[in-house]
Amino acid sequence: MKTFNDSLIRKMERLANITICSLRSGKLASAKRSLLLAEDLLQRGNLEMKNAITNIYLYTVSGYLELHHYPVSKLLPVTLHSEYVKQVNGSGV
Repeated sequence: MKTFNDSLIRKMERLANITICSLRSGKLASAKRSLLLAEDLLQRGNLEMKNAITNIYLYTVSGYLELHHYPVSKLLPVTLHSEYVKQVNGSGV
């Protein structure tokens, strides 16, 4: 059985926390930079990186955005938004 990369998981959790803290403090430019970084990693990363971004980062950030009524479609870059739509449609909600 393949082991998970704990370091990668912690990094995605940290990036999600940075994004959320930026949103909480009203620093939209900083939050946007974090979202663009995640977008870049999603597009250019390996399969493990892509899975970590969608399963940890995007899940955490999108939950916060929904809970606090942020315009998800306006904040998320294109590739992250399409992954978000896949998550929402795949959840059976």
